[in-house]
Amino acid sequence: MVITSHARRSTVPIVLSHISVSFDTSLKDIRIEHEAGTEPTHLTSDGFYLYDVSLHKDPDKLGPGCLFGISELTFSPGDTKILSYNLIPRESSTVRVASITSFIETGSFNLEYIVSGADYVHQDDFWFETTGGLGRRPAGRNGADGIRIHPKPPKMQIDIPQLRKEYLTDETVILEIELRNEEDEDADVTLEARFLGQADIVPTWMWLTDQKDTASPEGPLSHPKEGGSPDYNIGHVERSGSRNLNATFTAKPIATEVVLEIKAIYHVFSEPDTPISKVLVHQIIIDRPFEANYDFQPCVDRQALPNYFNVTENHDSSSHNGAHGLRQLWNTTARLASFAPEPLVIKAMTLEVNNVHDGAICRVESSTPSDQRPQAVLAPNDFHEGRFDVSAQKIDLDDRLSSVVQFQLQVRWHRNRPDASVTTTILTVPDLVIPFGEPRVLATTGPPQGKESDFIPLEYTIENPSTHVLHFDVSMEINDDFAFSGPKTTSVQLVPVSRHTVRYKVVPLVRGKWITPNLEVLDTHFNQVLKVHGTGGMRSDKKGASIWVDADD
Repeated sequence: MVITSHARRSTVPIVLSHISVSFDTSLKDIRIEHEAGTEPTHLTSDGFYLYDVSLHKDPDKLGPGCLFGISELTFSPGDTKILSYNLIPRESSTVRVASITSFIETGSFNLEYIVSGADYVHQDDFWFETTGGLGRRPAGRNGADGIRIHPKPPKMQIDIPQLRKEYLTDETVILEIELRNEEDEDADVTLEARFLGQADIVPTWMWLTDQKDTASPEGPLSHPKEGGSPDYNIGHVERSGSRNLNATFTAKPIATEVVLEIKAIYHVFSEPDTPISKVLVHQIIIDRPFEANYDFQPCVDRQALPNYFNVTENHDSSSHNGAHGLRQLWNTTARLASFAPEPLVIKAMTLEVNNVHDGAICRVESSTPSDQRPQAVLAPNDFHEGRFDVSAQKIDLDDRLSSVVQFQLQVRWHRNRPDASVTTTILTVPDLVIPFGEPRVLATTGPPQGKESDFIPLEYTIENPSTHVLHFDVSMEINDDFAFSGPKTTSVQLVPVSRHTVRYKVVPLVRGKWITPNLEVLDTHFNQVLKVHGTGGMRSDKKGASIWVDADD
């Protein structure tokens, strides 16, 4: 601030009791009081005086919103005095002087002279101190009354060294957050964290409360919430000091993209009323680790069928689950494909029954005992297979309605690292519709037999679960790929709830390919040809049940 006296040379010096400067922004007002004998910092040959005014707070005298300083405020005619003082803005804005008020207080009168920001004369130059005295430079085209204050870059640093760009659904992640205070003084810090994204699928964030030397004993200020976190009061962080905190989040079971925002809100100890914030923003992709396809294949039940003609016998020999009706066995194969960018360790795959409709019970067992199932390391884009035996049985023997079984596949896995935690992922499985009341044909085969393994045993089991006596015409077609021993044509008549097996010996005439014996089974009662279902290692398609013939060694 440059003050020049334009009084006549014959007048006495003017003594200002104090000068007040107010701003139209959040900058504190300034009050500079007169103190006789204050020496100038510099005196130029043109009679300009430079005073370095040190500003400080004096809340008892002026209140918290004003800064106080002293200087020599005696002006002889023609004197020019430059009052230099430092102001530290804490908010970004355009700073302009609202008014400058000069006060003269004598025993005879008091004078208060106010110059508004639009009326005082703007200086063309900025004055500054150099090693050779005073220097000046142009103030700029907008005059010296206004200056644009840009946001101060916060020096508090937030870092998450092990943060990845991609995580997997259902995964629980523990992150170590490093906070470094690079401000020039100590600070009081509070952390906030949240996920930005669709409200119902953003992960759940939680600060771990067993921090050491990072927060008050009370821990977080509130309970964790969906998608965000309570504020975590770290407290005092020394200059050049650091704090390490642990936090965890659990991804939802839906693939999505979210934004992680961690904000440090703090103030330095010299300015407790001026908040400063530092924000770390990181985009995270949450992807599915697996996709699975499923194959349901019927199996031949070697257990005796219920006696349709003796209800008392069926109840006397009922199973422990209280079901007395028809039973079917199915083999379910789940083929798991990995979409993860790194190898995953599959600890266990479990097929679980969610619901069974229409009067049936269902039980699932793994085809491999648990003590014989080693952990599998599944590489990216690789496959892992699990086989499960499904047993479904009607509660009532007279119930022939189809039943619908709803499953889910539970996969327990972890990343291929020693410290990785185990994650459970639930995959949906298509519903299995079991037609208890329809006749069916099941094909089974065994290993090649004979002295030179020259034939393959092949059995066709025809089931009649209905309440009717059914007649079946059976015929085997001749094929160039194999020869067979067994009935070319035959007739089978089955009473209700019974089965019959037709046996063949098949001699392959080709090697290293699938052969498809075409057995036609005609249900003469309903006048329809039954589909032949392959079991075990057989392949089923529109042509029928096929057998793989190994190539010659």
